[in-house]
Amino acid sequence: MNRERAAFALACAVALVLIAAAYSNSLQNSFHFDDSHVIESNIYIRSLEHIPRYFTDARTFSSVPQNATYRPLVTLTLALDYARAGSLDPRPFHVTQIVLMLITGALLVVFFMPMIGRWPSLFAATLFCVHTANTETMNLISARSELLSTIGLLGSFVLYQRSAFARRTLLYLVPLAIGALAKAPLVVFAPLLFIYAMLFEEQPPRRALRTALPPLILGIALLVFLNRMNAPEWTSGGGPAWPYLITQPFIWLHYFRLFFLPIGLTADTDMGSFAHWYDTRAVAGYAFVVLLVWWAWRARPAVKFGIAWFVIALLPTSIFPLAEVANEHRIFFAYIGLVLAFAALLPPRLFEAVAVVVLLVHAFGTHQRNEVWKNEETLWADVVAKSPGNGRAWMNYGLTRMAKGEYAAAKSDFEHAATLTPNYSILEINRGIIEGELGNPAEAERHFRRALELKADPHAHFFFARWLVRQGRAPEAMAHVGEAVRQSPGYVEARDLSARLDVALGIRNGQRWPDYASAFQAGLLANRNRDWLAAAEANRDALRHDLRSADAHLNLGWALAQLGFRDLAAREYQQTLALRPNDERATNNLRLLR
Repeated sequence: MNRERAAFALACAVALVLIAAAYSNSLQNSFHFDDSHVIESNIYIRSLEHIPRYFTDARTFSSVPQNATYRPLVTLTLALDYARAGSLDPRPFHVTQIVLMLITGALLVVFFMPMIGRWPSLFAATLFCVHTANTETMNLISARSELLSTIGLLGSFVLYQRSAFARRTLLYLVPLAIGALAKAPLVVFAPLLFIYAMLFEEQPPRRALRTALPPLILGIALLVFLNRMNAPEWTSGGGPAWPYLITQPFIWLHYFRLFFLPIGLTADTDMGSFAHWYDTRAVAGYAFVVLLVWWAWRARPAVKFGIAWFVIALLPTSIFPLAEVANEHRIFFAYIGLVLAFAALLPPRLFEAVAVVVLLVHAFGTHQRNEVWKNEETLWADVVAKSPGNGRAWMNYGLTRMAKGEYAAAKSDFEHAATLTPNYSILEINRGIIEGELGNPAEAERHFRRALELKADPHAHFFFARWLVRQGRAPEAMAHVGEAVRQSPGYVEARDLSARLDVALGIRNGQRWPDYASAFQAGLLANRNRDWLAAAEANRDALRHDLRSADAHLNLGWALAQLGFRDLAAREYQQTLALRPNDERATNNLRLLR
């Protein structure tokens, strides 16, 4: 017995090493997708002073109001990661992802044991952790909600299984309620517990229903609470319900295929809803669901429960329309059921050989897939190759080329994206940016204004404002940057631009250089670089050290004039002349303003 325990402990250690090795090359992978507004541009994760507000204001979750759903536990963990790093270094964020996955794996081993035994449980849990299809959840940091909520639900199941006291006092529901602060799969716990009670505790339906009643009541109450806590501007982004609904059975088939053959994984599919219920793919989906139900009905208890888990886990995102009909991080929670069913189906005589091969193959596949998530360029090159009809993919691939200064190539990618998604506000913003970089102001403004017509959100206002500032039209920019901050108080870049404009105008103090010479030299450098906003900030600070500096007044006037603040510029030139009456440049510049 002791030898078997030692062997199992050694196997657990090997599993830990395998999981860590599978994700070892993900630590430096960059942020992607929703990470941009949940992490990178979200001011609220940059100070732990905001922690109490996470639990009262959903707008702390994202700098985009439409995405401000109530997930305070996610925001808290992200803030802790940021505090550890002191910056947006992705390493601490990825370390936390791996730690959370290891916790999930440990809970799965304990949860599965009463159903399929010790060794199959370890295999199923390890397979879940290294499954190649789960790389999206692990590399997309904002998808941490899946990890945290899954840990909460599994914690409740384990307490229910192992503690009579927790069952009697309903304390087993505490982890579920905590996990709901990351995401709300809590509504599926009650039906899962109902089926578990009937299959593994042999409770009759009425008694099983009584067992599931407390989590059902809690789930409904919490769901109402969570929905009320979402920001008023939050939206699921979904389209018409019927086309979305008839598409989902085929999506289930797609997810099921990915479990056994995770080939063709893509971070952003170009799948759309089916127009007709009799679409060939839709019919294939219906047939798959029927076969799945038939299989579950005839299967042994562990397989039956695994299939039920897969189905129940997918129901919420299949009934309520979301922005995309398919997303690979949605399969994370659902795959718990499939790894259970798969482990239960393995014949004992083949168990060891199959387990070793499957785990090594998936660990290798995960390691390779992490390379795709390395940065934006590698990710979107992969998506474009696999989904050539995806306009968003072409736009994002174009952004990676724009970041490298390949403006002509980026413009070509954006134009191709526009043929695929002609009414995409974010694409119009990026087309405005690239035209600005190419020196085509009329075209740039046309695209920015079209972006605002399509969707006057904080991004459209901010990027137009930033462009206006660079065009010497800062007075026009003030309204747009103000609207961006009003709509999204946590939008870091918008708040920063607003603050810098206030500094330029003398409304508030900005960066404080240690002395006059440092500030004045910074202003000269900014002038040479034609960074008029930085020049105005530096000269304002130079005047804080020496209000009677004619040179600082003169240079501040020039920066303000270039920004478009002509009246304020005139005032600074007049101050220069008051201090140095015969200053030729101040006289000439003042004349030009008139």
